[in-house]
Amino acid sequence: MTRKSLMEGMKSRPFAYADIYRHPPMAGPNLPPALAALRKNESGSVVLLPDGRWFVTWSQGSFESALDERIVGAVSADQGLTWSEPRMITASTVEFRRAYGCPFVVPATGRIYLFLHEGRQHGGGPDRSSPEVDAGTFGFMFSDDAGRTWSEIRRIPVFERDISVFPGRIHGHLNHPPQVMPGGRVVLPFTQGHRNGATRRAWQLCWCESSFLECGNLLTERDPARLRFSLLPPGTHGLRADLLRHGDNPAARQLAAAFGGNAVELAANAQEPTVVPLSDGRWVTVMRTYLGSPGYAVSRDGGRTWTKVERLRYGPDGAWIDHPHTMCPLARLPDGRFMLLFTNNDGTRNGAAHVWDGGNRTRNPQWFVIGRELPGEERNGGLIFGAPRVLAEADDLESPDGFRASTCTGIAMPQYIHAGGRHFVQYGLKKEHILLDEIPAAVIDEMTP
Repeated sequence: MTRKSLMEGMKSRPFAYADIYRHPPMAGPNLPPALAALRKNESGSVVLLPDGRWFVTWSQGSFESALDERIVGAVSADQGLTWSEPRMITASTVEFRRAYGCPFVVPATGRIYLFLHEGRQHGGGPDRSSPEVDAGTFGFMFSDDAGRTWSEIRRIPVFERDISVFPGRIHGHLNHPPQVMPGGRVVLPFTQGHRNGATRRAWQLCWCESSFLECGNLLTERDPARLRFSLLPPGTHGLRADLLRHGDNPAARQLAAAFGGNAVELAANAQEPTVVPLSDGRWVTVMRTYLGSPGYAVSRDGGRTWTKVERLRYGPDGAWIDHPHTMCPLARLPDGRFMLLFTNNDGTRNGAAHVWDGGNRTRNPQWFVIGRELPGEERNGGLIFGAPRVLAEADDLESPDGFRASTCTGIAMPQYIHAGGRHFVQYGLKKEHILLDEIPAAVIDEMTP
């Protein structure tokens, strides 16, 4: 693959390594359906197989929420440098939307699980603004042949929360693969939303909370019917940004003004969590919020109880880490350091009107920062971060035919990958292409505080 192809659509890509998938050239409003269905590619997720191959899944379709959305997968045998053509894993139907999946590999067996949400489809049924749309259940599929064939979808029992709108169904989404915590505990981060009447007018104002599904025997049980799931934190609700503590936040007020909402109401939103362990046994979760920064919370009891969601800083007494309402994963490196992927914009920079603003205004460029633990420190999740650096920046060119995969383009949905002693980040470009960069170890060392 030539350097020119790696830079297509990019203004800056200093760590360019490979393109996982770029759709074929296309332009015009009347594309053949088979070609149009390749245009939207987002929410990539890479896992490593025991034999050294890499496996990736992502969501593909004509556009976000199109009726032809599906989950596809591909394999690399050379550490992500080249990839097979995508193979469909499961597709949306008239009844169900199947668009985003998160894979997990059992190290001992190589079995790949794919966790997904099956929500009520909008085609031929309820109005797209109805609370019925996207209400559904989580489920999983599995493959024992490196993703060539897959089982049927098995549903995971719904755990009721106060935020639920319908009994036995939730408005939820997955963005990050299950994570293995100390002691072999496997937790699947997820977001649950409250799609009420107000969000039919402006979905950007909805309440959302972060939780984790724990599968206590995923690493050892071969019979899928005997997998056991539980909810963290248990009880009536997940992690939300505290209303009274953050209702006067400037970023929340700005978003509320843009959509005619109430800042105190929408400050509760906390989505798309990642979770990492600290050396003293604490868990730290980081999530996107409406607060102009990533939110974080800490658990001392393995995810059962958590501190209040606070804004993340560069250090206990440092400046806020600026970030809009987009994915901001925190990953633990093998040596105990951390990488935070974020976009360094509190919703006011680069011409942005608020933290939900689209185009290239909030989700571009993509930044990263390296952190480490501060032993004995309680504030800021016990973490300190160094100076940030740009990972990649998309160009500002619109598609010739005016197409946008969604209102939020730029660079989004990044994921850190460690393989063969090397450090990689995969991410989406304008929700149309899936790219892969390699960050040299020397760069990470330079950026460590």
